[in-house]
Amino acid sequence: MESPTAILPDGPPPPQSTVFGELFGLVHQNRWPVILAYVLLVVENLLRLAQPFLLGQAVNGLLTSSYLGLWWFLAGHAGHMFVQFARQMYDTRVYSRMYAKRVTNLVCNQREANIPTSRVAARASLSRQFITFVEQQVPKLVSSLFSCVGAIAMLFYYDWRIVIACLVIALPVFVLNYIYSHSVKGVSRVLHDRWEDEVEIIEKASDEEVAAHYNGMTNCWVKMSDLEARTTGLTEFFVMGLMAFALLTICRIPGILAGDIFAVFRYLMMFVMGIDTIPRLVEQ
Repeated sequence: MESPTAILPDGPPPPQSTVFGELFGLVHQNRWPVILAYVLLVVENLLRLAQPFLLGQAVNGLLTSSYLGLWWFLAGHAGHMFVQFARQMYDTRVYSRMYAKRVTNLVCNQREANIPTSRVAARASLSRQFITFVEQQVPKLVSSLFSCVGAIAMLFYYDWRIVIACLVIALPVFVLNYIYSHSVKGVSRVLHDRWEDEVEIIEKASDEEVAAHYNGMTNCWVKMSDLEARTTGLTEFFVMGLMAFALLTICRIPGILAGDIFAVFRYLMMFVMGIDTIPRLVEQ
């Protein structure tokens, strides 16, 4: 996917700046706190990835009056919750400091460059959105990758044919989201440009121009929503086929245990949820 043009530099915006360049700059300036945040994120996702397997083993054990699997499942779930809560509290502290430093530099530098106050205010607001993206959406993307790749790896343990089916639907889903990303890119740029002009529109524009401004923003939101709905809807048709194939395949395995069937469908849902989040992450 092509990286969209960023509009949130610390000084007057260089035309060749990219979102990936912005992300690299932020991470480089705060690399050690961010590294620890992502170590916690990886540990959290590894524990999350183990949950369906541990739950399946717990079910199989309980059906034979064994409680060992249940204790392992409870220990894994408790460990996942502890790491998740610790990461959430740590992330808030790290990214709030990043925002304060970034927006302070942005406002001071752009005031010195005599950038209009309306544009400085808009870019300061967009800086909050950019830091929120780094804090929330990037970890969601990492979690989605764990959901997709990790679920594939675990499904291979149960039946390779289900893995092949997952990989087959991954191709059309990738194509759908590639088309979606290019479509939403232009709409997002128009919307961000309107945000930059909002204060000036409120101060100086006529009633008709104010109405046109907000109607234009509404049209952008509607277009992005329609694009996401179409992409997600088409994706669901492939997901339905995958679920039906997996059900037919796993239930025909001789000697399959109830806990294993449950674990397979938990991993399938993990994979599906991973690919379902892609349109929203691309929009952000």
